[in-house]
Amino acid sequence: MALLASASGARTFSGVAAVSGRRPPRLFAAGELIYDKVPSVPSRVAPRLIVGRVAAGALIGTIVANRTGRSRTGSAILGGLIAFAGAHLTYRMRRALSERIPAFAAALVEDALVVGAATAGAALLHSED
Repeated sequence: MALLASASGARTFSGVAAVSGRRPPRLFAAGELIYDKVPSVPSRVAPRLIVGRVAAGALIGTIVANRTGRSRTGSAILGGLIAFAGAHLTYRMRRALSERIPAFAAALVEDALVVGAATAGAALLHSED
């Protein structure tokens, strides 16, 4: 769950897209990867934007709980907290990277980490089924 929820902290739809297997969440996730490169995009840690990331993390927690028999409430809370932390950590990582490499390259590095975390998290969840 940690990989999926932290991926959703960085890109809201990434974790949900990784576990859903449905087309709409995957399209939203792809669109978000593209939209994130627009310079005028507000900060992911802005209060009105982080709410969606926390909600996505909570949804991931609930999905994982349903598949593994864990507590849905506890897993939703944990997923939301992980997404919140993931949003802040990836925001700071990308800012630090942008001081050393071009901003677009830093965004691509972040995308690779997010997609890798979501893919690995989904594979781990599938192996528990």
